[in-house]
Amino acid sequence: MLRLKTICLALLLAVFFVSLVQAADERFTVEINVDVTDSDAAKARERAMNEANRAAIGAVAKRITTADGAARLITMSDAQLINFVKEVSVADEKSSAVRYIANLRVVLNEDMLKEYMRERDIPVLVQSSSKILIVPLFREFSSDRPMLWESSNLWKQAWDQSGSINFVSVPASGINYSIIDAEKAESVDGEALGKLMRVNGADDVYVLDATYDGIDGLIVRAVSYSGDNRTIRVPGSRSAGMELFNSAVHTVKAQLEGKLAEQTLSENSLETTEVVIYNFERLGEWVQVEKALRTVPVISNIEVQAMGTKKVQFKLSFIGSYDKLVQGLRARSLQLLERGNYFVLEKTLGD
Repeated sequence: MLRLKTICLALLLAVFFVSLVQAADERFTVEINVDVTDSDAAKARERAMNEANRAAIGAVAKRITTADGAARLITMSDAQLINFVKEVSVADEKSSAVRYIANLRVVLNEDMLKEYMRERDIPVLVQSSSKILIVPLFREFSSDRPMLWESSNLWKQAWDQSGSINFVSVPASGINYSIIDAEKAESVDGEALGKLMRVNGADDVYVLDATYDGIDGLIVRAVSYSGDNRTIRVPGSRSAGMELFNSAVHTVKAQLEGKLAEQTLSENSLETTEVVIYNFERLGEWVQVEKALRTVPVISNIEVQAMGTKKVQFKLSFIGSYDKLVQGLRARSLQLLERGNYFVLEKTLGD
């Protein structure tokens, strides 16, 4: 009896620790590429690890705190930073007598970093729910033309009937018909997806391109406007009909919810203000850019500080996460480039 109790206790502890691992916040994990040259390979590797730690702290800081909070975290010394590194795994590495190149996966210690931030009054942005728009494409074979709005698209039917609050199938409406079709969705047309997101009040858009996996279920290629790209296999039988597609909705939602929990931060978090410079050829160009900025949902205020010859400096205030600001700017063909204690606003290539 005692042995049985011991085994049961061990199993319960195992389940408990697995649950803890699964509940870990993936915002504290970063993929880093390093390429460092020094007087010898050992010194190059040491420098590379320090650079990777600092890059990881910087990337995580932008996900979990304000710009001011991120600036305070990144000022820590290499000796301080290493205290917050939980583990570093090497996916691939190469070295010579003086050079070290590697792809690293850096995991920060979430509890220690949050405790450090609390002690120094550095805000931690909390996560909340978001609305994700789903564009379900379907074809029987990968060589077929994908379906979207067709009534025979069983994949869309399953999403339409799912009743999900966070994941909403793109509504069949005149405006959405004019914005997106199967071809644009298949090519992940950024302009079309960005407009679709704005019109439908969504925080992100996923194109879910599903095909039959022979007779054994479905293969779903999931690509989001924000850059997520994954392939999800759903087991089952093709002969199951709608049952297979309904099961696939649950499987895909379970995977995307993990990503959603990582990316979505509260839209009612602290306000952040940054100094931004924009260079222009004609004053009318700045007028149009300012109008575009004011349509970004997370931007709360734009205050012009100085206007010079072909240059304007302004304070940009936004509420919520830096990632949401970047997404909003990208949807309007704009990007921010960090330049130390200020940012430069530029139009993206192709505009």
